Amino acid sequence: MLSATDFYTVTPLLNAVLWIEAVIYLSIGVYEIFDDFKAKPPAWAKEENGYNAWIRMQDVIGRKMHAAICTILGFVALNGALEGFVTRFELELIFISFAVIMPVIWAMIMPGRLGFMVVLLKPEFYLQIVMFVFFGHLIRPEILVLCVALNLWGLFVHFRLVRTSFFQPFTYESLRAHIVRGAGADYALRIDKLAGRRSNAASEPAADLD
Repeated sequence: MLSATDFYTVTPLLNAVLWIEAVIYLSIGVYEIFDDFKAKPPAWAKEENGYNAWIRMQDVIGRKMHAAICTILGFVALNGALEGFVTRFELELIFISFAVIMPVIWAMIMPGRLGFMVVLLKPEFYLQIVMFVFFGHLIRPEILVLCVALNLWGLFVHFRLVRTSFFQPFTYESLRAHIVRGAGADYALRIDKLAGRRSNAASEPAADLD
């Protein structure tokens, strides 16, 4: 474990991880910070005479919060990659950043193939594994425990709340009915591709919601 004042020289593997983080998260963060005139309101905010301002504002707030986390994570990674060394605190901040993102992903795992595809398409899933396996020994044990606990919390929320309360039965067809009602048939058709559904979902009537 590094001390609070030690510097850790960036290895080729860590350098690769840092650059991946910098490119992905800084790109997302900067884009979302300045996308005010480009981003479209969510479909579920649409009303007969325009868009619900409250829903639209909440969507913007959520997007800007996401931008803040991405920008901070990307900045820390870029700094480490450019400097050629990192401190224990920088490594711990990277660990914590992944650990507060992953519980959302675990909690919102969706039914069937869609759930696996969404998790496997998240760079945080792979980057967190790499950090744990190769660099976990450099940070404080209590930070590792906290990161594991946060991941487990996401799974706990999934099985005790999302899976039992968000929609029933917990199947893709049930979820799809909610997607059609909330975001429209065209959006559901895009999700169908990830879920491996081959039928023309856009032409099908929405199922009744539970």
